[in-house]
Amino acid sequence: MGITIHYQGKLNRPDLAKEFCEELEDISKAMEWKYSEITDEPDSKPFPLKGVVISPHEKSEPLVFTFDPEGNLRNAFMMRFADEEPELTWYNHTKTQFAPVDVHMAIVKLLKYLQQKYMDNLEVMDEGSYWDTGDEQLLKQKIDFLHAKMGELAGLLNTIEIEKEDTAETLANKMEKLIKEKMQGTINRIKRKK
Repeated sequence: MGITIHYQGKLNRPDLAKEFCEELEDISKAMEWKYSEITDEPDSKPFPLKGVVISPHEKSEPLVFTFDPEGNLRNAFMMRFADEEPELTWYNHTKTQFAPVDVHMAIVKLLKYLQQKYMDNLEVMDEGSYWDTGDEQLLKQKIDFLHAKMGELAGLLNTIEIEKEDTAETLANKMEKLIKEKMQGTINRIKRKK
């Protein structure tokens, strides 16, 4: 659960990778974002990646822009699964829900810019809806809603009585029972309102 931005695509031309990375490094410097360049050895398996990993905020996951030799955006962190589950390497994502709202908005604006300049086919799915709507208030509402629900869950879990003989399994069972009871109470209240 969380506000995450998912993205995938391909450079308009594979030879744009160098320019793309240089510009992202310049943008990162201007935004005071940390970044790391990724350049694999030519014989890297299953293929070499070139790109940039950007850390826009300490409470946001990094943005990963790594490309294979054909210019396809790949998830560098998922390459270890390339042989068994290659589809995992095509999808990139960054969770922003714990970072300030303006970080989420800046990432979306960066992705829109990159789509216009380098990746016409860039696909973005923004759980905060900012990509599609540009609505800052809607984004804030979604983030606030999740924070409130996480707070409720934390409060609920703090009511569990932990005993010395509890194992991970018995604690998981207690949590499951408590959450089911809470959900059933919510369902019953909704039914009564109808």
